[in-house]
This record gives sequence, C-alpha cells and structure tokens, in this order.
Amino acid sequence: MKNMPKFSHLTIFKEIVSCGSLLETSKKLGISQPTLSRIIKELEANIGSRLLERSNRGVRLTAVGEVFYQKIDRVTNQLRNAIDELRGMSSSGEKYLRLGMSIDPLLCYLGEALDSFNQRYPNTRVTLVEDSPEGLIAKLRNSELDLVLCSLSNNTTCADLAMQALTREHFSLYQNGDKATATLPLAEAKWVVPRSCSVGHATIKDIASQYTPNGNIVETDSFLATWCLVKQQGYLALLSDRVVAQYAPQLNLKKMPAEEIDISAQFYIFTRNEPVMSPLSTAFIDILQAIQPA
Repeated sequence: MKNMPKFSHLTIFKEIVSCGSLLETSKKLGISQPTLSRIIKELEANIGSRLLERSNRGVRLTAVGEVFYQKIDRVTNQLRNAIDELRGMSSSGEKYLRLGMSIDPLLCYLGEALDSFNQRYPNTRVTLVEDSPEGLIAKLRNSELDLVLCSLSNNTTCADLAMQALTREHFSLYQNGDKATATLPLAEAKWVVPRSCSVGHATIKDIASQYTPNGNIVETDSFLATWCLVKQQGYLALLSDRVVAQYAPQLNLKKMPAEEIDISAQFYIFTRNEPVMSPLSTAFIDILQAIQPA
C-alpha cells in the first residue's frame, strides 16, 4: 500500500497550479525549482498518473490533475481551518484570535472592536502582532495569523489572499504647536515618520524630495519618540489625522497648512483565500465593518 501524500506537498501543489509555473512558485514560497519538481514527481508516483504538463509557458493540469486538484482543494482548506482552530485552543478550551495590524493608524478602531468581540466571545483572547505589510502577509500565508489589517504596499503581492476594504486614513505633516517655536521653511525642515506608519516610508521620501534638497528623514520606533523630535528638535512628523485628533490633542501638535502635503492610504482586511473561514475571524471582521464611521 502506498503512503498517503504529505499535507505540505498537497498545499505546494495547489500553489504551483495557482502560480502557473515553477519559477513563480519558487519566488513566492522560497523553495527551489528542483525541490518543486521532486514534489510533483512524488505526488505523480503516489497517484500513479501524470498531474501536470510542463512547457516553456509554464504548467497546466492534465485531466487526472484537474480531478485531483478539485478533490484536494476542499479537503486541504478544511484541514487547515481545523488545525488553526485547534492551535488556538488551550487545554482548558480557551481560544484565541491571531490578529496582525499596523498599530498607529488603526488604534482608533481597535478598542471598540475588542470590547464588542470580548462581549460576544468572553473565553477568547486576541493575540496582536505588529509588523510591516510584507511581514504580516507572509505570516498570514504561513498560517501564523488569522487575519491582517494593513495598507497595501507596492511590493506586496496578495492575489492569493481574500481582501476587502476597511477604511481610508488621512495623513498630514505636523509641527510643534507652541507659539514660541518658529516655523522653519520646508526647504530647511527635518522630517520624521514612525515605522508603524506603513504608508509613510515611500510617500514621505517623495514629499521631502520636493520640498527639501537634502531629504533629511528620520524613522522612529514609537509615537513617543516621534513626538519628542517634533517638540524638542523642531522636526515635522507624518501622522494619521485621526490618531492625532483622538490620542494626542494635549500634545499641541499643529497641522501644516499646505494642502499638497496631505496624503491618504486605504487599509484592508486580509484573510487566506479559503472557502471556509474561522468563525472567530468572521465575527471580528463583521465587528470592524460595523464600527466604520459614516
């Protein structure tokens, strides 16, 4: 009796079919093409029939491969969801939801969403992970997260993920609002952006290159460090308008009046593109959508 195919080989086979070539699959998964070829050969030997036709244009399913793909697609999705659910359950039966997000721009939604979620699921804990959009998406693909809230970077490929719009956040440059502080011309200003402001890195460099010859840009690890540079050393900070209005009015930050400096970024909810999604993930998404401002 032949051994059953490995679950990892089945999911890799699905990725090969989705990408359409070994080269693209290799880039996406970080697995060498010879290894991918070996996995295909092992699956074909196990099934006893050719599953893929390979050519210079890529790969396509054979007739047997088409049936095989349809059979394993639903099974692998259901098994992955079962594994995710069990991973999120302690010995006492307590579950947790693994959430990845960009902290600063979405802080205004998190408190209300968590309160509603905890009332609905009192025995569930939310594990929060902060990272760049690329890092969060990678963790989601690797089943380390259940859902991700972040902006979409130009370098992020998410065709294999389910994506729905959450909210659009507006960002502006802020300066020290103390009257005793003189306002520097933009050409002489120093710029700062928190690393958690995922929209900021590329955009602020583009803006700075237009207004300051040297492009003097500093990145910080926290809002506190950003605020200190603004208040004590005269930096201009790229921050979310909503976050500043809700969490930092007492800091006396003054929004720059130049309209052309205002920018915005669309934030999305990302989940793995599967027919069946975790009930906890679905519930949290429903709550997030319900608390969006009109």
